[in-house]
Amino acid sequence: MKRKHLQAASRHRAQWITGSALGLFCLSTNALAQSCNDNIKASTPDQRFQRNIDNSLTDKTTGLQWAACSFGQRWDNGVCLGEAHKLPFAIASLVVEDGWRIPHLNELSALVELSCIYPAINTRVFPSSLPAPYWTATRFVNTDGYYWQVNFIHGESGSAPADTGALLRLVRKVGSQDKQ
Repeated sequence: MKRKHLQAASRHRAQWITGSALGLFCLSTNALAQSCNDNIKASTPDQRFQRNIDNSLTDKTTGLQWAACSFGQRWDNGVCLGEAHKLPFAIASLVVEDGWRIPHLNELSALVELSCIYPAINTRVFPSSLPAPYWTATRFVNTDGYYWQVNFIHGESGSAPADTGALLRLVRKVGSQDKQ
């Protein structure tokens, strides 16, 4: 299953790069905005997610409940306000509470929108998401002190030292907030 997702991601990325009329063009980093290729079917369509009373989002495909905003932001009238915090992994692992946790690589990778970049996530569902690396709880087995990240610039994953900063999107199992 993991290999199929990675192969599909690679194929969709290649289609996006070669098929996009927008292509890669020079922009200052301040002017970058999400760019989506309408010729590629959405991998994370809006109807896949259900907004909950607490403004978390339930992924109907995986059964996981996601924080709508990056850690440090707060939900307000359909947008995430405030500044998302870049944290080293050790600090990120301490901020989880009320059933929330850092997602595993396969869980966070499932949020990658294959038809979009800058960021590679559905911004109608996850507004104000940043095109940046987000931590996962999955250790990189080849090197001590490294963890996997999903970089939502293009949606690729890679490893990074635990003492570097990255953003955080928390997840929990549906119903875990009732078990406190």
